[in-house]
Amino acid sequence: MNVSGFFRILLVLSLLLNGAAFASSDPGGDFALTDHNGQPFYLRDYRGKVVLLFFGYTFCPDVCPAELATISSILNKLKNYNDQVLGVFVTVDPQRDTQEKLKEYVTFFSKDLVGLRGSPEEIETVKTAYRVKVEINRKNPDDQYYSVDHSANLYVVGQNGKLASIIPYGFPAEHVLEIVDQLLSE
Repeated sequence: MNVSGFFRILLVLSLLLNGAAFASSDPGGDFALTDHNGQPFYLRDYRGKVVLLFFGYTFCPDVCPAELATISSILNKLKNYNDQVLGVFVTVDPQRDTQEKLKEYVTFFSKDLVGLRGSPEEIETVKTAYRVKVEINRKNPDDQYYSVDHSANLYVVGQNGKLASIIPYGFPAEHVLEIVDQLLSE
């Protein structure tokens, strides 16, 4: 079995296990937040594009920068399709991730990456829809120096606006490119 086949098996197992936990409804769906330029962002406005969606926070020391670097690499490899693919980063820490901080953060990785934020209630709605788990680790309520444990899956939303794939953190960019290529050819 080659490496790509191995990762496909892992992905299928992951989706089956996730599916068993979420049998009542499928994860994903439309949402509305605010982008890093202060403009309204509606996922439904990007129908016809493949959306690479990742949840994290700007103070993340390792997972988020690594995944955003991967997404940036993917976007660069798909430059010929830049009108058909969109990279999106949703903060799970809207208290610290201001619009200015988010803009600085996402544009460091790629000018083609969109950073999204919203009120804690809006973020909670999107996290719930996509089954994103988050735990804020504060010593006290006023603590500004805290870590956030969060799911690190990459969500691939197809041109029809429906969740097409959930890719666990650490899968190679080539695997994501295969999925995106397949969606673009449909």
